[in-house]
Amino acid sequence: MEINVEILVALIGAIALLIGYLIQRQNELKLKITETKKEAYAEFLNDFTETAVAIMHDEEIDQITSDRQRMHARDQLLLYASDNVIKAYDNWIKYTDEKPEGHGDNTEVGLFGKMLLEIRRDILGKTKLTVEDINNLNPFNRG
Repeated sequence: MEINVEILVALIGAIALLIGYLIQRQNELKLKITETKKEAYAEFLNDFTETAVAIMHDEEIDQITSDRQRMHARDQLLLYASDNVIKAYDNWIKYTDEKPEGHGDNTEVGLFGKMLLEIRRDILGKTKLTVEDINNLNPFNRG
C-alpha cells in the first residue's frame, strides 16, 4: 500500500509538472503569434503610409519596388491577421475598387477606420474606441 501511495504522489507530481510546462509553452506561443501579428500590421501600415506620403508629395514611385512591398505586406496580413481584420480590409478594398472616380464621401475613411479598429482588437483583445474616436489618427483625415 505504501508503494502505491508513493507512486501515485509521484505520478500526480509529474502530471502537474507536465501541465505547467504545456501551459507555459502555450502562453509563449500566443506571445510569439501576437508579436508576429504586430510586425505584420506594422509592415502593412508602414507600406500604406510610405505610399500615401509619396503620392501626396507627387514623388515618383518605383512601381516594381512599391508593388513588391505592398504584396509582401498583404501576404503577411493573409498569414497572420484575424478573420475580422481580413474582412474589414476586403470591405475597404471592394469599396475603393467600385466607387466612382472622384467620389468624395467619407465611406472609404470609415472603412479604413474599421480596419484599424479590428487590428487593435486583434492585438489587444478588445477596444472601447469607435471609428469617430480615431478620426484624428486615421491617415485619410490627417495626412
